Amino acid sequence: MKTLVAALLLVMAAMVNISTAQAQEVEWTPLDPTRFGPELFEPWITVPDGSSGAPRQGWLNTADGFFTREGHLAYDYTNGDASNDNRVLARFHYPFSRRLWAGFELPFYQEMGGAEDVGDGTLTTQLMLVETRNLSLNAGVAFRLPFGAERVGGGVFGVQPQVNLWSDIGSGFAVRGRVAWDFRDSGESDRFVLNAAIGQTVTPHDRAPLGDFTYYVSGNYREPTRGQSFVSVTPGIRTHLGGDLFFLTGVEVPVTDSDFSERLFVQLVKGF
Repeated sequence: MKTLVAALLLVMAAMVNISTAQAQEVEWTPLDPTRFGPELFEPWITVPDGSSGAPRQGWLNTADGFFTREGHLAYDYTNGDASNDNRVLARFHYPFSRRLWAGFELPFYQEMGGAEDVGDGTLTTQLMLVETRNLSLNAGVAFRLPFGAERVGGGVFGVQPQVNLWSDIGSGFAVRGRVAWDFRDSGESDRFVLNAAIGQTVTPHDRAPLGDFTYYVSGNYREPTRGQSFVSVTPGIRTHLGGDLFFLTGVEVPVTDSDFSERLFVQLVKGF
C-alpha cells in the first residue's frame, strides 16, 4: 500500500507540471449542454466569482459543487468521550478538464485512543453537470481506500455516490451542499448523508491577510441503517493570507448524542 501511495503522489506532481504547460488566458464561458462531449476534454478554466462577489472556495466540513486546483494541509482535534484524537492530512485537487475532476486525501498521521498510524485514504471523482456564473452542480463517487491501520479506525472500504451544489445567492452570500449515500464494508453501517452550508464573503481578494474573508456555518446530518442519527453544526471562517494561500478554521459541535463534544479544524490551502 505504501508503494501505491507513493505512485499516486508522483502522478499528482506530474499533473501540476502538466497544468502549468496547459495554462492559457482563455475567456470563461458557461458550460454548454450541447457541447458535453468536447467539454470533457477541454482544459479547465478558472470560473469567475458569482455576480455578487461570492468566490468558489472551499469551506470546512462541507461540500464543493465546483472544481478547484489546489493542495491542502489540514489538522483536526477531536475532544472525545473516550479519548482526545488528532489527525493531520494532505489533500490534492485537480481538474482534468472543464467536466472532470479528481481529489485525493491521505491522513498521514492519525492518533486514536493512544494509537498512532496512517489512516484510510479517499479518492473522489466528479463530473460537472451544470456550470453558470452563479451555479455549479456536479455528481461523483468517493472511494475510501482501506490501506490505513485498523487500530486508528482504518482498513474499511467504502463507496459514496454524491451530488454537490454551489450557488451565489446575492450580497456575497453563497449556499452549498451535498446529498450522498455511504456504502461501507467491514460490518460498518451504511448511511444517508446530507449537508448544507451558507456563508458570506465580505472583503475583496487582494485585501490580504483578510482577503476574501468569509464567515459561514455548515450543517451535517447522517442517518445510518443501524444506530443513532447524527446532526452537527460547524461555524467557521476562511481568509486569503496572500499569494493564493488561504487559512481556514472552524469548530464542529454535535447537536445530537455523540461520542465527542467538539472537533476543531485548522487548514492551509494553496491554489495553483
